[in-house]
Amino acid sequence: MLVNENLNTKNINLRSPTDFEFLEVAQISFENFVLETAQSSGESVESLKEKFGGPPIKRSEKDFWFLVEVNNLRVGFVWFQIIEKENLAFGWDIYLEQGYRSKGIGRYVMKKCGEELLSKGIQSAKICVFEHNEIARKLYESLGFVVEKFDEQRRQFTLKLDLDKLTNTGDYYVVSN
Repeated sequence: MLVNENLNTKNINLRSPTDFEFLEVAQISFENFVLETAQSSGESVESLKEKFGGPPIKRSEKDFWFLVEVNNLRVGFVWFQIIEKENLAFGWDIYLEQGYRSKGIGRYVMKKCGEELLSKGIQSAKICVFEHNEIARKLYESLGFVVEKFDEQRRQFTLKLDLDKLTNTGDYYVVSN
């Protein structure tokens, strides 16, 4: 399904998943991570599944999962973890269905998560992105994330951001093509 050209942020909702929905999106997250890692590293999907052991089966109190809904239809999810001793959040995953990408939804979700983290006293965030994922890398760069390191084996960047900068960049309006 493609995004309605009249979409605006009033149509976007973030909510916690039910236990069943959590298991669904955790499985999707795991499968996507394995496929992306295989594409980037050249390792086989089977060996990576064995190496990583599978998706999480329950949420920890430090993990935050949100479903992304547009017009009451689930179109993606976001997952981050708070690391209190470092006063930061690590973004494990943000995912949007293909027809909802490059519409400003990811930007909006990232900003809303930044606001949530700031409200919990978290000052910075890190996120990993594979080298071949240029669209995501451009989004993160436009939000103010900077490269902290690069993993040659995985071909993966670790990016870091001061969350005060995230919530002060641009506006929330969704761009349509």
